[in-house]
Amino acid sequence: MSIALIDYGAGNLRSISNACIKLGEKPVLVTKAEQLKRAERIILPGVGNFGSAMQSLEGFREVLMEVIDDGVPFLGLCLGIQVILESSEESPGVKGLGIIKGMCKRFPSSVKIPHMGWNSIKIRKGRLLEGIQADDYFYFVHSYYSVPENKDMVVATTDYGIEFPSVIEKDNIFATQFHPEKSGDAGLRVMKNFLGV
Repeated sequence: MSIALIDYGAGNLRSISNACIKLGEKPVLVTKAEQLKRAERIILPGVGNFGSAMQSLEGFREVLMEVIDDGVPFLGLCLGIQVILESSEESPGVKGLGIIKGMCKRFPSSVKIPHMGWNSIKIRKGRLLEGIQADDYFYFVHSYYSVPENKDMVVATTDYGIEFPSVIEKDNIFATQFHPEKSGDAGLRVMKNFLGV
């Protein structure tokens, strides 16, 4: 198995799968944690609520941590950047995957929620963003944003009332708050960069 696409009921599976196919890859939809042990790369899509996503992902937790610790490249998309943290204001008391220390916070009431539509990113560094230009725009849909404890892993930010992390990287762990599969050529470039890691 080359690319494992975790199927836990998220709504953007087909568009992510199609993006991978367009880039010449054949992702495998994974419904059981043990399947991840054969993956060369793992993509965790995300649409919806933190709490319900974690309820569906709980069975993947142990094996996912194991394969990431073994160095398998991992990419979390949209809600995927949030559930890899420890908790979220969206679902108090619900434990995230805890792959990265930190939590998710709700946007302030001074901005329209959700943050939805096209926005730019401010690139600091990052392998995932090679070839991305300052005027490239990406598609966002979210009401909460990630706040990792280690600020050094934030490789791009986006302004929406506040400046929030929109791309994080740490060793073999990558995640974007935007939807690369819905972000045109720039999004495909991000996906291509991950598939080439």
